[in-house]
Amino acid sequence: MNATPLPPPTALDEVLAVVRGAGGPLATETVPLALALGRVLRETIVAPEDQPPFARSAVDGFAVRVDDTATEFRIVDFLRAGDWRPRTLAPGEVVRIATGAALPADGLQVIMVEDTAVEASCVRVLRRDTERHVRERGEDARRGQPLVNAPCRLSAGALALLASLGAATPRVARQPRVVHVATGNELVPPEQTPATGQIRDSNTTLVRAFLAARGLTAQHLRAPEDFAAATTLLRDPAHGAAETDLLLISGGASVGEHDFTRRLLTDLGYEILVAKAATRPGKPLLVARRGTALAFGLPGNPLAHFVCLHLFVQAALDAFAGLPPTSPFRDGLLAADLDNDGNGRETLWPAHLVAHDSALTLEPLRWISSGDLSSLARANAFIRVPAGTGRLARGTRVAFVPTSPSP
Repeated sequence: MNATPLPPPTALDEVLAVVRGAGGPLATETVPLALALGRVLRETIVAPEDQPPFARSAVDGFAVRVDDTATEFRIVDFLRAGDWRPRTLAPGEVVRIATGAALPADGLQVIMVEDTAVEASCVRVLRRDTERHVRERGEDARRGQPLVNAPCRLSAGALALLASLGAATPRVARQPRVVHVATGNELVPPEQTPATGQIRDSNTTLVRAFLAARGLTAQHLRAPEDFAAATTLLRDPAHGAAETDLLLISGGASVGEHDFTRRLLTDLGYEILVAKAATRPGKPLLVARRGTALAFGLPGNPLAHFVCLHLFVQAALDAFAGLPPTSPFRDGLLAADLDNDGNGRETLWPAHLVAHDSALTLEPLRWISSGDLSSLARANAFIRVPAGTGRLARGTRVAFVPTSPSP
C-alpha cells in the first residue's frame, strides 16, 4: 500500500501568511518599566496632563515682565527646578530662575544669565532680544493627546517618555512560553569532543541566542531518534511542553526513516499547516498548530535554522505580540556579484549588511550547503533570490531580511 503523498512545497510568502494567521495575539499583562524594554505595548498611552504641565524657564537667567523695558532690576527671589512660588512682579523687579523652574507669573520673559551683570541684589541687562526663553505649558502635548500608540515595541526612548507620563506599569503582550527540542543521536554538547560519526550541537546555541536577543528564554531538551522516547519526553509534565505557546523541534522534519517530527506533532495533538517550504535553505520545514500554540519542525542544518528562525519563527513571535503583519523584507544594493545557480527554489542567501554612502549594501557570503556554518560568523542578513535567478551583478537592487540591528 502506497503512503499518502506529501503536499507540494509551500511558497515563502504563503508560509508567512499561514504563520501570521495561526499565531493569534497572546494575553495582556502589566509589567514595571524596568522589565518592559522590547515588550510590545497593548494600550495607547495618552498625556495625563499638558506637557509640560506648567510654563518653565528654558535657560538659567532672570525672569522679567515682557512689558518692563528697564535695564536695571532688583532681584526679589531665586527659583530652582522644583520650586513653586507664584508672585506678581512690580516694574523694576526680577526673579533669578534656573533651567526647568516654574515661572512665577504669566507674561514673563527670561533673560539669559550671560546677557547680564549681577551686583549684589541687583542685575543689569547687557543684551535683550525678543526671545522669551520659556517652555510654554502644553507646547509638547495637550492633555489626552496620544503619545505612544499601540501596538509598538518599547524602546529605551519610549520607556523614558512613559516614565515622564507616570505610566509606570504599562500593559504589554505576555511573553510566549517556549520549549526547544534538539533531536539527533549524532549530537554531543559543544564542550565534548565528538567521536567519529558525531557532531557538536550548534542549533541549541543558535536558538538560545535568537531568543535571548528578543528577551525570551526556553526550556531546552534533548530527544533521541526514537518516536516513543521523544513522545514520553514531551508528555512529561516536568518539561512544560503541554503548556507551551511555541514548540521548536530541531531536526527530524524531513521524510527519512528516522525523521519522525511530523508524526510526533500529530501525536501531540497538533494540526500540520505546512509540510514543506519551497525555499533553500529551509525546505524540510513543518508548521503546526494546537489551539493557540504553534510548533515548528526546523531543518537540522544550521544555516537553514538561521533562515527559518529569522523569517518564520519571527513571524510567529510578532503574531503572538499582536503586531500587525508587515513584510520582513527591505531593499538594498549588492556590494559584490552574487553567483546563484538558477535553482528552481527561492534562495535565501546569507550576507553581510553594512551602511555605505547613505545606502544599505549587502556582501553575499560564500556557503557550500545548508550545513555550512562558516558564513554565520559574519552573516547579519540574508538576501531573497527569486527562483530561477542566475548571476546578479554588483549594484543590483535586492530584497533582504536583517537578522541583527541595522548598522
